[in-house]
Amino acid sequence: MYTVILMSSRGNSVRQHIINQGHIPLFVSAISILLLAGLSGIGYGLFHKFHEAGAEKRLQASLEENDKLMEEKRQVELELASVNEEMKDIRQMAEKIQHVLGILGQGGGDSSVSGVSNGTEEAADTQQENISSNDTGEKQEVLMRNILEHEILPLYDYVSEHQRQVDGYPSILPVKLQQENGEKYGYWYSSNFGWRSHPLTKKREFHKGLDIKTRSGVPIIAAADGKVVRIERDGYLGKIIEIDHEGTKLKTLYAHLKDYADGLRVGHKVTRGQIIGYVGNTGRSTGAHLHYGVYDIKEKRWVNPIKYILDQQPTFSR
Repeated sequence: MYTVILMSSRGNSVRQHIINQGHIPLFVSAISILLLAGLSGIGYGLFHKFHEAGAEKRLQASLEENDKLMEEKRQVELELASVNEEMKDIRQMAEKIQHVLGILGQGGGDSSVSGVSNGTEEAADTQQENISSNDTGEKQEVLMRNILEHEILPLYDYVSEHQRQVDGYPSILPVKLQQENGEKYGYWYSSNFGWRSHPLTKKREFHKGLDIKTRSGVPIIAAADGKVVRIERDGYLGKIIEIDHEGTKLKTLYAHLKDYADGLRVGHKVTRGQIIGYVGNTGRSTGAHLHYGVYDIKEKRWVNPIKYILDQQPTFSR
């Protein structure tokens, strides 16, 4: 048997409780339950506190993420508005270029460029209005694709085809006078296309090309884009190169060469301005010069190269 004495903090109240030995386990269990309940309450309070702190952090992070997304959305909207303006400027520029190149009809509605029509322009305008009202990236992409496919790309194809045709015409002087070191060589036309007295035989003959007199070794360049169809040595013209400019139905001939450019072979594609050989004095010649000829495949005759050379003014007289 045990006696439990309970005394108040002031000491004016004292209570005694007698506990039988058989009640001790029950008493200990009650005390343990009370302790566990207290600890559980403390634990729950701490858990609840931490949970609230975590929820508050997650809420704050969500608010910050939302603000970030809203800012990105505003930025995208500004960029889309800027792209809209740029697309509008590009369309206006394309229309102006088409007018300048003469690929639109008098009224500006019909076009010889495939895919460009009033219907296309009206559809693009409708899409432009939709984009202005909805500000969606999908409609923006549709408009950009529409403009590229039906306005910019056909225009690019037209200009590219025109450029290919221009590059196929032998419109430049076929000698490279400006050197890499800054030195510039002079030249003159020592014998024009047409009837003349041959400088060696003195007999009257028809000269089928243009003789360009300049220093020996000056680089010779292709007058236009084309394919090399002949490289050989002729008893009369010496070392020669012939280039076929397929798109224009013209051939150009370069004769009396001192030598050929390294690696040049029959079948090679050459571009305007590419070095193909060097001025020389091979064959029946009285001095270093380039015999330059232009042959019209369709007409089957040699034509005057002067008609094609844009820069016809020699740098000095003979």
